[in-house]
Amino acid sequence: MNDKKIFKISLITLIIGLMGIILLSGYVNPEKLTIKQINKSKIDNQIELDANIESIIKTKSNTQIIKLKDQTGNINLIIFPSTNLKTKLIKNQKITVIGRVTQYNGELELILEESKNIKIG
Repeated sequence: MNDKKIFKISLITLIIGLMGIILLSGYVNPEKLTIKQINKSKIDNQIELDANIESIIKTKSNTQIIKLKDQTGNINLIIFPSTNLKTKLIKNQKITVIGRVTQYNGELELILEESKNIKIG
């Protein structure tokens, strides 16, 4: 084969591959878990969680620490002021949240990265 044919085949394969990635990216969703299923292997992954708000703490820097509870355990949800959360959260409210799993002081927690990733009810 000559170089022009190899180049054309490579280019066509690249274009088809990129189109496939773009088309299929809309179908990639975070894994839906319970609190008990969240472990160190999930760190830096986005997960979806259904839970109830057990308590809300607001720090001096306006960061919110929300203690979430489901049938399997508790975990903290951290909402930084830069997230610009407009939704009013109250104790005992049921929420669905998509957050990134992180570890802080040896404890696993969720970080809310975008305000649209929290739904009430």
